[in-house]
Formats: sequence, C-alpha cells, structure tokens
Amino acid sequence: MSSRIAVLGYGFIADLHVRAAQAAGATVVSVTGHRSERAAEFAARHRIERSGSDWEQAVTADDVDAVVVGTPNSLHHPQAMAAIAAGKHVLVDKPMALDTAQAAEMRDAATAAGLTLCVGHMWRYRDEVTALRDRIAAGDLGRVVRTRGYGIHAGWGPSGWFRDPALAGGGALIDMGIHAIDTVRYLLGDPTAVRVTASIGTGFDDPAGSDAPHPDIDTDGIVLVDWSDGVRSVVESGWWQPVLEGVEAETEVYATGGHARIWPAFTAGSPPPADYDHCALPMYAAQMADFLECAATGQTPRASADVGYEALRIVEQAYRSAAEIDGATS
Repeated sequence: MSSRIAVLGYGFIADLHVRAAQAAGATVVSVTGHRSERAAEFAARHRIERSGSDWEQAVTADDVDAVVVGTPNSLHHPQAMAAIAAGKHVLVDKPMALDTAQAAEMRDAATAAGLTLCVGHMWRYRDEVTALRDRIAAGDLGRVVRTRGYGIHAGWGPSGWFRDPALAGGGALIDMGIHAIDTVRYLLGDPTAVRVTASIGTGFDDPAGSDAPHPDIDTDGIVLVDWSDGVRSVVESGWWQPVLEGVEAETEVYATGGHARIWPAFTAGSPPPADYDHCALPMYAAQMADFLECAATGQTPRASADVGYEALRIVEQAYRSAAEIDGATS
C-alpha cells in the first residue's frame, strides 16, 4: 500500500489531510509550502521529518509514494501534473483545478501513467450520505423528484487567496457550492447534468468591511441543475450568509414516497438539533483510506478524477450561465 506521503500546503485542509493520513496508518514524510518557516512549524506540530518551500523537490523524492495537494486552487494543476510525472499517486483537494481543461489533462495523465488520482469531495465519505444514497437506490423513498441543498459559510467568509479569482477560480460557488453539487449527484447515483442555469452575485460581504473581496468574486448564488435521470436540483452557495437552520451544509431530497435531509440526517419526524461539524475528521480519514487502498490495488476511488471533473464542469457551466443571465463573472 502507498503509505509514504508528501503533503503540499500547511493550512486548515492540509492539517486535516495529515491527521487523516496518520489515522490511516500512513507516514507523512514531508510538508512544503510558500513560507518555509510556517512549513517548519506545521511539521513540528505533526512530527513530520522534512519541511520546506521546494514542492518540486518534495514530489520527486524517492521515498514518496503519494502526494496530497492542499494548496491554493491555482496550484492544483501544476503540482498534480508534476507529481504524476514523477510516478506518484495524487489526492488533490477540490476544486480539482481552475477549469475543466486542466482537470481533463490531470485525469488523462494519471490514467496514462496507471496512477490513482482522487479528488477531495469528502462528503461522499460520510456514513449518513452513503446510507441515504443506498436508500434512494433501493427505492425506499419512491422516485426522487427534486432536491434542494446548499454549501455556505454562515456569518463569515475566507480571506487571502480565496478572494483572488486568478488564484481561486471563483468565489463561494467553487468553494462551497461545489460540495453541495457533488453531494446531491452522489446521492442520486452520479447522473449527468444535462442543463445548468445559475444566477450569482456579491450581495453578502464581511460586515466589518475588513477584508473586501475582489469585485468579481461571487459571495452568493443559486444554481438549478437538470439531471439525466429527470431530477431537478436547486443548490445555493454563499459566504457571510445567515442560516436559520444553523448548519453550513444541507441537502433535502423530495420523492414520491417520502423525504430525507442531511445534515443533520433524518428521514421522518422532526429534525434533530442543528449542531453539526461538516468538516469532521472521520470522513477525511475514510477518504484517505480509500485513496491509499486504490493506489495499492488499482481500483477507482469513490471520489475519482471523473467525479472531480464533473463537479467542476457543472460549476463552470453555472458561472457561464450566470454571466449570460446577469453579467456576473468569476
């Protein structure tokens, strides 16, 4: 099993990936990032032997089997491509790349090299999500007619490179909405999006005004997806958005024989208290275990390159639709 990992990045997501790797029994041999001093602090905190700022050296090291890319979105493509060229399996955070052209190149390169490329759509690894997917597939809820979901940050928004479209590829939609899009697609059995319509805007902002976003960065949006199985989905995205339900991610499924909701999960009666950690470690650990197992066996991970490509394709179409409808840009 591929168990010696180089981690690129030292932020919040990289921290989760390192803990997930260690929980899966893997060894993180190095961490690299833009600032070597921060990489060193991160390495010391997680007892990682090597750290630095030279990610190209890290991905070509002989004692590395796999690379985890947890860096700004604009680096996903070049870093993943370099790792694949060096013969390493890759787990790259979402979005897979800045656009589908880059994503297709990554997918094709990994396929040609016989390497595993897994994308960080970690909500596919939540037990309650898989359980609901199984119930839908079994027909327990009847025929699904429509869904509603959202991925947002409630009362806050990210800063730094997230606010730069050249580095992030977009705003709240590509950051949080993409999770909700992929989650509902997984629940429905991975149908194809046949039509995507969207309207996005910049209606929400930091109330303190301390970190104003780029004027072209979307902070709220609504996406309508028509799927190949006839289901229609509404997906909302947002930063600094108030949420009455009290959680930052939710998907509701409406079917001819019942309804269901995640998160929190329920299929009948009153919903449970709305206290939920949508970035819980167990799903990252499950994703890491799946990635490492597939790297060792050649099987396809649940969050495959095709999955990452399709999620990004839908987001790309949503931005295009919004530009046509209301002139919004990413």
